[in-house]
Amino acid sequence: MMLAPNVFIEEHKNDSFEQLIAEKNALIAEINELEKIAFDKTKSDPAWGIHPGPDVLYQTDLEYLAELCNFIKDKYNSEIVWGNIED
Repeated sequence: MMLAPNVFIEEHKNDSFEQLIAEKNALIAEINELEKIAFDKTKSDPAWGIHPGPDVLYQTDLEYLAELCNFIKDKYNSEIVWGNIED
């Protein structure tokens, strides 16, 4: 089942920085693999027979990565740079 990007982030909101970075790296690795398939004009890879297809997975992973990077940035600023100082 595919998640909305905000739901994906909600599932990771209590992760440590190490876990968040591991998730980021896993997404990047998956995106790299999907690029090999999604940009192949022959669409001969068996992944094209699975739904959702690699084109949809690619777009979704990009959305997850964008949200995750923003979340990591915000968490870094809040917890590391500002030390959890509340306004």
